[in-house]
Amino acid sequence: MAFKVEIPDGYGLLFVPLAASYFLNFFLSFQVMAARSKYNVQYPNLYAPVGHKDAEAFNCVQRAHQNTLETWGIIMISMFAAGLVFPVQAAVAGMVWVFGRIIYGVGYALGSPSYRTPGSLISHLGDFPLFGMVCYLAYGAVKDPQMISMVKVFAKAHTGVEL
Repeated sequence: MAFKVEIPDGYGLLFVPLAASYFLNFFLSFQVMAARSKYNVQYPNLYAPVGHKDAEAFNCVQRAHQNTLETWGIIMISMFAAGLVFPVQAAVAGMVWVFGRIIYGVGYALGSPSYRTPGSLISHLGDFPLFGMVCYLAYGAVKDPQMISMVKVFAKAHTGVEL
């Protein structure tokens, strides 16, 4: 089965937040490396060992980086998927997310989990719209008569069940 994918005008804008996210990762990585030296947390410990005198301070820096890595994949995938229909909006949302993660990382690195809140809120101004765009597109797909027909044909061919 062949299908046609058209790359919309403006899709190239999505590479701006993608590239910015690489710099974000470098920035957060360097923060962790500096914190390892400052607080004397050695590899292979991902976090400061239990009882370490600077555990909270180091772990805040590490969590900022780790949490960003935990969310990066779904954000970038959502951005590029939504960008097939909403390229400019998805690129702007992606940049807002990157900017928010910088503020998040700087705040969290100040040594208290509460200092991450401003960056977290800004990040959500980027990731919630991406989530909304993806849900909108998914809803359109499940309501599309052609998509429903394809699922019915698949189900019958592979399971023998007629929907």
